[in-house]
Amino acid sequence: MTRSLFASSTTFKLFVLGALSLLLLIPLSLIYGLVQERAGLASEAEERIAAGWGREQNVLLPLLRFEYSRERSNADHELIKERRWLLLSAAEARVRASLSAESRQLGIYALPIYTAQLSMDAEFDRTQMDSAAEVDDGWSLQQVSLLLAPGDLTGLREIRKLSVAGSPVQLKPSAERWNLGAVPAGNSGFDRPVLSAPIAWPEDGPERIPVSLELELAGARALNVVPNAAEFEFALSGDWPHPGFAGGALPRQREISAQGFSADWRLLDLSTGIPTLIRSADAMSVWGQQAVGVALVEPGGVYQQNERSAKYGILVLALTMAALFLTEVLVGVRLHPFHYALVGLALAVFYLLLLALSEHLGFVGAYLLAAGAVVAMVGGYSAAVLQGWLRGLLGGGVLAALYGFLLVLIQAEELSLLLGAIGLALLLATAMYLTRRLDWYSAAPEISASASDPTP
Repeated sequence: MTRSLFASSTTFKLFVLGALSLLLLIPLSLIYGLVQERAGLASEAEERIAAGWGREQNVLLPLLRFEYSRERSNADHELIKERRWLLLSAAEARVRASLSAESRQLGIYALPIYTAQLSMDAEFDRTQMDSAAEVDDGWSLQQVSLLLAPGDLTGLREIRKLSVAGSPVQLKPSAERWNLGAVPAGNSGFDRPVLSAPIAWPEDGPERIPVSLELELAGARALNVVPNAAEFEFALSGDWPHPGFAGGALPRQREISAQGFSADWRLLDLSTGIPTLIRSADAMSVWGQQAVGVALVEPGGVYQQNERSAKYGILVLALTMAALFLTEVLVGVRLHPFHYALVGLALAVFYLLLLALSEHLGFVGAYLLAAGAVVAMVGGYSAAVLQGWLRGLLGGGVLAALYGFLLVLIQAEELSLLLGAIGLALLLATAMYLTRRLDWYSAAPEISASASDPTP
């Protein structure tokens, strides 16, 4: 019986299968775009939650502002009033924070949020200020203010205590906005509102001016503290089991368990590079890079794992097509390109099922359920077109092993490259072993009467 060009030419069939595989990348790319779209919707939902509860909190330690003024005459003998100010950071600062975290949902999307109890004890060295005081050229001190920029004021629940040298002070909003730049363990830089309170500055007094502060702060995703003090100590604890400490400096000590975490830092201005005295808020634009704190990490986020799975789609497609082709050549059963196309579409449907199910069941459960459904479809279909249940079970088993291997790659983030390279090498070695004696010039199967009967 005369054979068609597709059946008689192995090389031509490979070209056709290559073109078909490229066409099947279209639905895979569409599903990958859908994953990104859903991730964007999740980000929008998280932003809505954070906007109402409190965003990432990046706390700046209290500063003292010294405002000076003078009057002088210009060339036209007109009296001009000039103003100037200095900002002084604490000589020592000790911060303690305790986080109570939970997950807040909006529809099917969730965001880790927290409520933090912070206490700060700082001491300002007046000798540093006196040595830099603007007392020459007619400058005179007009006012001293305590400034605080705790971050997103939406999450500022309460200021329980604020005292300077033992005297209570009352903070008020100001029109100022400061930008500290990007914070490593939180979001990008933003203009933060500043709270201020005038304080009395005695002419004669102790060298150290103590400041004590206790507040309750609500936020989402991360809590950071900018170490703008010559000597900075920070003790942090919380009940979130998956903390991340990718800040300006790692903690000296940390403990992590299923019940929560604890960590502490001790930094000097020599290591942070933050000066004690500055003359402009513009100098703060790089302070955010030195922030330390914790991020509430959700290991292996659903959309991140879906995205990684979709990136392996072309590999799964290529390996499955190659396995079908080798089976066709080795067992002598002719397959039509339409058979390959249906199997390829079933592989693409896997990622759509995975995305839809993982939003409700979690990633691993959704992966196992979607993989089981696709393995059953492909295995049953293979049993029909390859004319044998054993062949179908073998095909389904190979696909199940491939999905299991990919799940291991997705979960083992640090070892994924190593495991993937070893797995591909083993698959290639297996293909070379099975085809080592195959004559590719005569490998095309003959058309027989039984070949046209798809019944297993």
